[in-house]
Amino acid sequence: MRFLLTVLCVCVAPAMALAEATGEKPSTPFEGGVMQSVAAIIVFVLLVAVLKRFAWGPILKGLQDREQKIRADLQSAEQSAQKAQSTLDEYEQRMSGAEDEVRQVLDKARSDAQAIGARLKEQAQADIDQMRSRAEANIVAAKEQALSEIYAQAATLSTEVAGRILQRQIDAPDQQQLVDEVLGQLRTTKS
Repeated sequence: MRFLLTVLCVCVAPAMALAEATGEKPSTPFEGGVMQSVAAIIVFVLLVAVLKRFAWGPILKGLQDREQKIRADLQSAEQSAQKAQSTLDEYEQRMSGAEDEVRQVLDKARSDAQAIGARLKEQAQADIDQMRSRAEANIVAAKEQALSEIYAQAATLSTEVAGRILQRQIDAPDQQQLVDEVLGQLRTTKS
């Protein structure tokens, strides 16, 4: 600021001195002759040059720096937005892949569960069939044993009845021989 005042004084002083030398005394700075107008133009041109160098230059430089900073910030924001969008796209792809993977795992679990269920059902059916076969074999064996016992008791009773009828006593070896004969006859008639 002091510099501007100094330049202004240096420029205005010669113009005023020139005006005094001509003998004219202007009442205002805008009244005067050609020399004063030339002095005013020189002062104006010097003032513009000084303002350009010391005022407008720094102001324009500050504005340009600010414009560059805003452009850089906009580019940075655009890059950040693009990066965020690519990250979002990648996240969505991963989520889609994860959903597919979950579906596959669930499908595999279902098929495994069905296979295990089928295997357990087959095993249970095989166990039931095996138990049924054993039970039938046990029933046949028990039936044959019961029939043998019935035949033996019937033979014993028959021999006792026959012995009473004949009024004679049959001893144990004779009784056993009679039982065997009766059993043999029963089996042959059964076949």
